[in-house]
Amino acid sequence: MATVMFWGALALIIYVYFGYPLVLLWASRFRRPTRYDDAYQPTVSLIIAAYNEEKVIREKLDNALALDYPAAKLAIVVASDGSTDATDTLVQAYADRGVALQRVEPRGGKTRVLNRVIPRTHGDILVLSDANTMYRPDAIQKLVRHFADPSVGAVSGDVRLVDAADTHAHSEGLYYRYERGLQHLESDIGSMIGVDGAMYAVARHCFRPPADHTVVDDLVISMTAARLGYRVLYEPQAVAIEDSTSSSQEEFRRKSRIVAGGIQAFLQGQGVPRWRQPLLLFCYVSHKLLRWALPFFLLWWLAMSWILSAALFYRLVLWAQVLFYGGAVGYALNVLAFRKLRWVNIAYYFCLVNGAALVGCCKGLLGMQAAMWQRTQRS
Repeated sequence: MATVMFWGALALIIYVYFGYPLVLLWASRFRRPTRYDDAYQPTVSLIIAAYNEEKVIREKLDNALALDYPAAKLAIVVASDGSTDATDTLVQAYADRGVALQRVEPRGGKTRVLNRVIPRTHGDILVLSDANTMYRPDAIQKLVRHFADPSVGAVSGDVRLVDAADTHAHSEGLYYRYERGLQHLESDIGSMIGVDGAMYAVARHCFRPPADHTVVDDLVISMTAARLGYRVLYEPQAVAIEDSTSSSQEEFRRKSRIVAGGIQAFLQGQGVPRWRQPLLLFCYVSHKLLRWALPFFLLWWLAMSWILSAALFYRLVLWAQVLFYGGAVGYALNVLAFRKLRWVNIAYYFCLVNGAALVGCCKGLLGMQAAMWQRTQRS
């Protein structure tokens, strides 16, 4: 039995990281064509969710006002979730330039503030943005051109992280290139699973307000559009820049929150594909559910390796895992000999991501993740 469990755990680990991408790569040969129109310019409401963003809000509004999109068709709205710093005052200074402030009290989290503010806007397309994400001038045009195709319900852009903490900069870059590759392939064959909450567009008629307590509003809003039968696309030419987290501790907290919110949304049935959407459901399980569960597969594999370690092969596998995790610990403890090894940096980020997923799964299963967010400390 232990042998079966050993190989079962290994098979799941390999599938999550390598098998699923290969399946997508094969399926992309039958990709669904996308139709877009560069001249298509619907009315757009750019909604910037903000909580105590006085350090970046002026830069964000200057960035929004400089977008290459007809001003008569672009409404800029700051959705302030009960900010207690100078955010609201700074936004009001832009009123004569067409920026609207919508303050929601009491503070209740990003989903709640979006649910209150979106009905007060009028754009045919909703572009949802974080306050610290700076768009290239053509980003909105690149997003909305896809809505000329009535089968499209949401479009996500390419948010590029810069100035990551030295502890994980290289590995984080590799991880996001891998993740963008998956999203591109999913988009090609049907719909990507989830969007980047820092920059995505959704057709107003596809928007269904999530429950106010929802943590991962971007996942639920986009997957609800997919659940309704619309496509969710990835547009790599819609580019934005965002500062990365300033430390490994911040990255751990951010990722564990995302996983916890995803688990809670799944348990509540929010944004979960229907049974009659087999391709979408397959991608959702493979990309999200199995990825969130991966830490348990890793622990399972380690335990089975130890149980079977009387045999040479399994003992070697066990020691390989011990070396891998030991390297990550040595890197975390700032041991100079480990810091010089590139593979150790990858091991460290791998453990950080999966450790955060483990904590997130536990919090999500216990319903312990609150909707209100703490501002992530950025570089």
